[in-house]
Amino acid sequence: MTHLVRKTTRPPAPRTRLLVVRQPAKSVRHKDQPDRTPLRLTIGIIVTLGVVGLVWLMGYLGYRLGYAPMVGVPDLVGGPGGSLATGTMMLIRIPMVILQAGMAEPEWLMLCFALIAIPAAGLSAAAPATPGGPRPNQAVVVFSVAGAITAALNGAALIWWTVSPFRTGLMQPMPQMPALAESWHSNLQIAAGLDVLMVITAALWVVLVLRLAIPVWLRALSASVSFFALVVIVVAMSLSSAAAAQLATPRSLCLLPDAQDDWQLLLGSTPHHIAALAVRDDHTTVQLRNRRDMIVVQGTRSVIEYLNERAPEEE
Repeated sequence: MTHLVRKTTRPPAPRTRLLVVRQPAKSVRHKDQPDRTPLRLTIGIIVTLGVVGLVWLMGYLGYRLGYAPMVGVPDLVGGPGGSLATGTMMLIRIPMVILQAGMAEPEWLMLCFALIAIPAAGLSAAAPATPGGPRPNQAVVVFSVAGAITAALNGAALIWWTVSPFRTGLMQPMPQMPALAESWHSNLQIAAGLDVLMVITAALWVVLVLRLAIPVWLRALSASVSFFALVVIVVAMSLSSAAAAQLATPRSLCLLPDAQDDWQLLLGSTPHHIAALAVRDDHTTVQLRNRRDMIVVQGTRSVIEYLNERAPEEE
């Protein structure tokens, strides 16, 4: 007997279907967008005021704490406009002081450029971790931690530079012998040029630390050290650059009462006196005179030009 076998068909397996809901694109006309001009204008005004305020502060600190003590009259006052002018002269003379520092101390210039190249190269490769994104690989973490530690060590080194014997030897008061004026001003320019390069280095490290993929506590520690070092080196640059700029600025050449036909150079004024530079018996002296005294002005000289003219000729 033949058995009849009836084949049964299985029901098909359920298929997963995806339903994509697309919203129709809504075109937004340019005139329907909110006007951002007031916001951009506000940001521009704030940035401009911040830059002007920073330049004024650098000029004020440089004049009061750099130039005034260096010529032997710490009470010299420059006024608000004078501080802004001093800060502007510092910025204008930056290329000159860097060139002077490079010609006088090429090994220090190469070292500064190497210090600048390290964070500059790191900025091209560093990328901050994305919140909720994939974790960076182990190599990125290791290099980021090493960069944060290096930034902190670099900040400590920059702070040491401001009080180092080499920089202290360049930042000397006005010499008593006029013949030493040229080398004195050259040393100030070298210190100013190296300080500018150190400021660039500190600023690059601050930006790099903020972009590294490191823990929050390590970022806070290294950023604090780097930012503090940046503030310190900016103040140090203000002192050296302002002193170098003021010594090369033309000043009034005047004849004061009872000066015995000896033309003196006005250095500035204190709240109650005017300060005048004179050279007598081959020595530099600074005299404080009454502000009510009548003076006769004849031409202008910078401090360096005045001292070079009064220096004795070599036999």
